[in-house]
Amino acid sequence: MSKKIGRIKRAELIGEIGLSHEGSLGVAIAMATSCKESGLDYVKFQFHNPDFESTRAEDFRVRVFPQDATRIDYWRRTSFSLEAWKILIEHCENIGIKFLCTPFSVWAARQLFDLGCKEIKVGSGDANNFELLEYARSNFRKIFISTGMSTSREIEVTREFFREYEGELVLMQCTSAYPNPIEDVGLTFLDLLKSEKNDVGLSDHTGNFLVPISAISAGASFVEFHIVYSKSQFGPDSKSSLTFEESRIVGEFARLWPKVNSPEYNKDEVVEKIIENRALFGRGLALNQMVRRGEKISLEMLTLKKPEGPLSWNDRDRVVGREAIRDLYPEEHIKFEDLI
Repeated sequence: MSKKIGRIKRAELIGEIGLSHEGSLGVAIAMATSCKESGLDYVKFQFHNPDFESTRAEDFRVRVFPQDATRIDYWRRTSFSLEAWKILIEHCENIGIKFLCTPFSVWAARQLFDLGCKEIKVGSGDANNFELLEYARSNFRKIFISTGMSTSREIEVTREFFREYEGELVLMQCTSAYPNPIEDVGLTFLDLLKSEKNDVGLSDHTGNFLVPISAISAGASFVEFHIVYSKSQFGPDSKSSLTFEESRIVGEFARLWPKVNSPEYNKDEVVEKIIENRALFGRGLALNQMVRRGEKISLEMLTLKKPEGPLSWNDRDRVVGREAIRDLYPEEHIKFEDLI
């Protein structure tokens, strides 16, 4: 489950690299390292193999690849060999960030399992792919499922499919638009997604770092967002991604939120810690004018001045009408021993 500080879960952050590496293992390794340096918990990739995933009828979502005549060409150009995947997984282990990957076929899921992966992410397009879900349910101890293309009824069918699942299921609120309009983020749906059998998160495509921060505030246990070095970086998802600089801000908020929102906060204990400041900023009964010896104190002469003094405003009735036994000045507190 998610990390805890006290009794509050800290949202875990997932940096989605996807295919932003453009088929370069070196770029993938560098981006994984940048995710770690940004304070993220996971780095996520995509595992495509058109032989088990696509037909010639599959078209581009966004046609921005001049070197690829077909979607299949794109999958082949940007795919890693099993040896490259092994190197990437080992790199993530070495730097201390969790590796996560979305397989787009049962074949790809099987390769991830054989590579030792225990967690898997199912993309929105496969949330109702029960061939893939069945394999995931039987082989992985933690499964993230994006719901970006699922109706409420379809989500309930998926949830029922995992009713006897003994691992950890995380349903991710998602809207599969790139970029996703702010009004379609749907953080209010998190409560409807959550149950005793599954945790919830947000998979965001707005490109606005305030949305992941809002999701953390709304109680998401996991928050995923695409991440790039620059929003002008080549690729179809750059505009709907966060930069690494923005992700650092999200990471700082994720670590801060459980501390400022802790149910273990005790007001009286905290005030006791700052008792010296309380005395410094407190006020005591004082005069707003000089009072000569023998002169009587009237209510109009009284006020409260810093710091905390021997008498409070509640003592004013015990002061009014009494006579000063010495000259009293407005820059000092009143004391009973100065009065008769």
